[in-house]
Amino acid sequence: MRMFISAVILAAVVATMVRTPSFAESAVPAPSTAEMLVKLKPNDIASILRDAGYRADVVTENNRTRIRTGMGGYNVNVYMYGCDEDGACSSIQFSLGLTKSPNYTLSVANKWNQDKRFTKAYLDTSGNLFMEADVYFRGGIGRDAVSASARLFDDLVGDFRRMVSAVNRAK
Repeated sequence: MRMFISAVILAAVVATMVRTPSFAESAVPAPSTAEMLVKLKPNDIASILRDAGYRADVVTENNRTRIRTGMGGYNVNVYMYGCDEDGACSSIQFSLGLTKSPNYTLSVANKWNQDKRFTKAYLDTSGNLFMEADVYFRGGIGRDAVSASARLFDDLVGDFRRMVSAVNRAK
């Protein structure tokens, strides 16, 4: 009897030492930390955009570097923020700027902001219309997520163009 109890205890100890994956571990694979980036340089971002099918020119003017690209039929700038002395940045902003037009009104910007989540639109003090979206790298971001953010902004720029056209046709 004593031998039987010892065998049961030994089996229980061995069973607790064997690691079995939990449901969460087997259902969703953890991302590789090698793929996650917390800072990107302008050339890295330009490379990601090119790989996603966009043109991407790194431009430096007045000691400020940005990427010039095209989305939705417009010229778009990608600005870098939170950059260190090596030029590696912790966030980016996609920005579309449109020169003042009677078609670009505060009501158009407000309608956009009311209907859309992932970008903001506003008029500057000169009446130029801007549409912007931010991407923050805290905790790490993969190249695919940066590409997806670019595609989302591109889609929303196209939506914006269609909305402005519809508002103008309704006038």
